[in-house]
Amino acid sequence: MRKVDSKRPSLQLTRQSYSLTPKRGAGIWLGSIAAVCAVAALGAAGFALKRSHEDVRRLDTLCAPPVSEQKLREQLAHAQLALEQEAASRKSLEQSVKDSTTQIQRLQTDLAFLKKQHKPD
Repeated sequence: MRKVDSKRPSLQLTRQSYSLTPKRGAGIWLGSIAAVCAVAALGAAGFALKRSHEDVRRLDTLCAPPVSEQKLREQLAHAQLALEQEAASRKSLEQSVKDSTTQIQRLQTDLAFLKKQHKPD
């Protein structure tokens, strides 16, 4: 290197030692890690609570006393009545659709006839 170059200010800047300084303190990093851990712990606790409620419901259904025969007969009668009502309403709707289809076909025939009558020659 030439002597002239060694005295340039740009070369003087590059010969100094530099070190990186943290922009954020260590407390911020520790606080954020603690916050993430707290959120994860709350999430795990919520999941465990939900799971325990589901397990309790399952156990309640398994340990419930058997339904009496009279109650079963009442439920069966109620279900049969609902089935009969549904069948009757279905039959009524099918008849209504059938009647409407017949009426639509008749009206289409009348419309075709009237269109032929109205056609100017």
